[in-house]
Amino acid sequence: MTPHPAVRGVLVRLLAPLLFLALAVAALPAPATAIVGGEDAKKGEFPFMASIQRAGSSGSEGQICGGSVVGKRWILTAAHCTVFSKKQVQVVVGRTDLSAKGGQVLRVSGFAVHPDYDDTGSSDVALWRTKKRIKAPRIALPKAADDALEAAGTVLTVAGWGVESSGGSEAPENLKKVDVSVSSDLECITNLLLGFNADTEFCASELGGDSCQGDSGGPIFGTRESGKVVQVGVVSYGLGCAVPLFPGVYAELNAPGIIDWVRATMRAGKKAGS
Repeated sequence: MTPHPAVRGVLVRLLAPLLFLALAVAALPAPATAIVGGEDAKKGEFPFMASIQRAGSSGSEGQICGGSVVGKRWILTAAHCTVFSKKQVQVVVGRTDLSAKGGQVLRVSGFAVHPDYDDTGSSDVALWRTKKRIKAPRIALPKAADDALEAAGTVLTVAGWGVESSGGSEAPENLKKVDVSVSSDLECITNLLLGFNADTEFCASELGGDSCQGDSGGPIFGTRESGKVVQVGVVSYGLGCAVPLFPGVYAELNAPGIIDWVRATMRAGKKAGS
């Protein structure tokens, strides 16, 4: 829950030294070899991944955000990525290397942004509907039994074509991946300065590893005991990338107000013939 302004003021004063320390560390030059601190994904390893790009771009030059295939015509991404007109964007699926041939380049017929996002800055999810059917396989959405995947210490995976260091300008052509550990809400207390809401968000981090600019909207996912991969969250925000003491923040898909909205929006689209 977002703290009362007076409480937040106290927290800011208490945590300010940590903020300055984190910013100082973030300013130090550090080599990065992946998403931040990860590695290349193998061809076809995560076939549900989607790259959201400027319309007409090729390769990774137009990379804006990430996303995931969740339906025959549905891409799940972040609400804060949904700031363009339909003519300004395209979605690429079915590629691990964005410079390779194959897959699909899809145009968008409509957007749906979670209704709570504009007022709260939380529930940072959106659904994009494509004009044509998506051939790439979808990733499973979470069920109540998947809450265990959000437990502190659980290892999840983030993937994307975002830049490889905070402030970087070039996105890689090949999909990157990094494993991160779910943080407890207490470990995420520093993100209260950024508006962290434990009801609809969770944090995850790894020393030297994180999602970064251009990865927003992409999935963070785990594996059920059955071996099935399931999406747990959506890359939302953070202080820089892989900044110590400030774990990355993800929209929590299994929050009732989020997963119910996602499923209802997709059902409504299906009834409308989209």
